[in-house]
Amino acid sequence: MTTGKELLDRIAEVASAVGWQANIGAMEIAGQIVSGLYANPEQIDRFMEEGTALIIDGTLGPDKGCLSYTAANGSIMTPADIRKRLGREQ
Repeated sequence: MTTGKELLDRIAEVASAVGWQANIGAMEIAGQIVSGLYANPEQIDRFMEEGTALIIDGTLGPDKGCLSYTAANGSIMTPADIRKRLGREQ
């Protein structure tokens, strides 16, 4: 079983790596990871094993989470807004 500290360490590690590679803030990536894992806790073990793979394959995409975020145009978007725009309303 993963401890909270282990999960936080892994989130910080993955967010830092993805943020550096994408030239964006790691805090935004960490928020996307937390949002996705909270909405899909069954993915925690896979995240601990595979890390960035869940971001690359879209498992932890912004449409899969539970938290809103600020879009590039400054509007606040929810995962439901994104799913609707993508034609995947739930």
